[in-house]
Amino acid sequence: MAPLRSALTLVLTSTLLGFGCVSGTTQARRMTPESPNTVQQELGYRDIVRLGQEYAMSAGYEVADVAEAVQVRPNYWRVRFALAPQGSGRLLELEFDGVARQVTGSTEVGGAAGRVTPGP
Repeated sequence: MAPLRSALTLVLTSTLLGFGCVSGTTQARRMTPESPNTVQQELGYRDIVRLGQEYAMSAGYEVADVAEAVQVRPNYWRVRFALAPQGSGRLLELEFDGVARQVTGSTEVGGAAGRVTPGP
């Protein structure tokens, strides 16, 4: 009877330890906050920059660099490109609707004056 009781005790102890490990892992997983979906944001950023560069080139601008790309609210971006020549201080600011995947407005800024170009 003693070997049976030892075996039963061993099985119960192993089972309880197994449940403890599983529940500890699950609880630890629940306690850590889920990170924002940075991969999706990064893909959105890349798409917006690429589409903005295509728009700028099709409108006759020579883009020197991406100065800034900011998601101002869900699915709505503001992208600023530094225009050639490098260091000229000229910028092209695009407002971009991420869902429609289109430029909704653009502004060229250079020095004290700026030129507003309506979106397509």
